[in-house]
Amino acid sequence: MWKCTFCEKTNFDDQKVCPYCTAPNPAAQKPASAGAPEHRAQPQGGATPPVQDWASRYNPDPKANKKPVKLDQILKYLVIAASALLIIYLVTMLFQKPGAKTDATISPVPDQALIAQQQTAEQETPAPTDTPVPTDTPAPTREPVVVDAVTELYLDFGQTYQCTTKDFVLPYDIANDEVTWRCADNDDGTTCSKRGLIAAGIYQVDPEARYSSECIIAGTTEEGSVLTYHVYTGDGTTYSFGWSSSARSMRGSISGYVIVSNKMLVQCSGFSVYYEYELTKGKLDSNTWSVWVREDGSTWVRIQDIVLENKVGDVFDITFDHPITFNEIWIMPETYSQEYSYTSSFQVGYLLFE
Repeated sequence: MWKCTFCEKTNFDDQKVCPYCTAPNPAAQKPASAGAPEHRAQPQGGATPPVQDWASRYNPDPKANKKPVKLDQILKYLVIAASALLIIYLVTMLFQKPGAKTDATISPVPDQALIAQQQTAEQETPAPTDTPVPTDTPAPTREPVVVDAVTELYLDFGQTYQCTTKDFVLPYDIANDEVTWRCADNDDGTTCSKRGLIAAGIYQVDPEARYSSECIIAGTTEEGSVLTYHVYTGDGTTYSFGWSSSARSMRGSISGYVIVSNKMLVQCSGFSVYYEYELTKGKLDSNTWSVWVREDGSTWVRIQDIVLENKVGDVFDITFDHPITFNEIWIMPETYSQEYSYTSSFQVGYLLFE
């Protein structure tokens, strides 16, 4: 057995070369005997194989492969190390609390009197108050509606009625106190309060009309909704006035034609009359004329005096002291002369029923 000096593997004695590294067996390399011829194998082609340097193969010179250290590599490593130290320092400074002191021995002793004074000043200093910021008016939450009452409203003279949102078909509930009511201008005297109390008029403007002209009473809300009543005033009675078919007498000697209504005016308190005359014969002692009505169709009652000029017509409001039922009106001149004659025209309206 022999041990290879190169790979240190143990081999048999008959092995001339190491099977692991092909190194020759030193014991097998002995010179041949003197008498024996030397036979050496010659490689084909006449070339001599190179001699293997087994010692240099397995025992390389450590200094042969050592490379010299360059200066630029050393500087590169120094720059990297300095950069790392700088980053560590910056991170430490970033997370360190400013003004923190770890040395408790150098902290000054707090002045208790100064601390108490500062606390008192803080308590006495009023806290700042926020200035109120005006806010915009909120937008309406409901769409405004425009709607008429379910039915038209017919009221007798002087009758009252309380407006209510229940008289309207609405898409949502509207409280009565949300509505402000107003009455349109009219001739029959109808009024309405802001809270919706309607007072029907007391005038029958046109005696031949059963009811007065339409009067609009509208209620409005802050959201813009409009609720409308269509109001008509009257008791459904019509009157027609004309000249009597025969003369009437008064005071025993005075006679003349009078204004007659086709129906009794029950509990009437007055009327308006347009009157005009033209003197055709004689003369009158004054321009004073008197207005009379025949109460209950039997007794003539003097109501008031008016002033008329020849051929000059005018409208006069005749008002009674108390309601009277009548159907005849007599307008006559106040004169002592008996020798006169005239023609006249008239129109009665605005019957007053209080």
